[in-house]
Amino acid sequence: MSILFYTLSLAGLVFLTHLAIWRIRPPKKQTAALLKIFLFTLVAGTSLLFIFPGIVRWDILPGRNPFEIVQFFLLFLSIAAAYIVSYPAIEVDSPTLLIINAVFEAGPQGLEKGRLEGMMSDEVLVIPRIKDMLSDNMVYLDGERYRLMPKGLAMARIFSAYRNMIRGVKGG
Repeated sequence: MSILFYTLSLAGLVFLTHLAIWRIRPPKKQTAALLKIFLFTLVAGTSLLFIFPGIVRWDILPGRNPFEIVQFFLLFLSIAAAYIVSYPAIEVDSPTLLIINAVFEAGPQGLEKGRLEGMMSDEVLVIPRIKDMLSDNMVYLDGERYRLMPKGLAMARIFSAYRNMIRGVKGG
């Protein structure tokens, strides 16, 4: 239980750090910044266990209980991966969230179909994602063409392989 509590406490600290930094000045490369926050917190949190071994009710000294150390690392890294992977879904407005918010704000009378369709433009849905991909060094603009950088190519290969593996159809 203490492993769970300590790991969730560190994850909570990551969340508060994330909020504080983003309210002061959101970084350009937000995913990379989140990764750095998680790694710094993991290193600092692990260091605290060595400096103050009584923080958690387990014997963290090397060789004493490696299973608990592995549990801690796996749980923390799992939380980090889930957080970082899900963050882009809220970083920019997804079509689903835009629709839900627009219908919610319209209230009980509902939202006219034409008005909703007018809200779904490239400026709202596509352009912000292109800007994010440019700032994250996934693509670059070569004259009038977007080209993949190594990071974008790696991601394209992963998603393509995954779709082929599950026989998914292309499209949204």
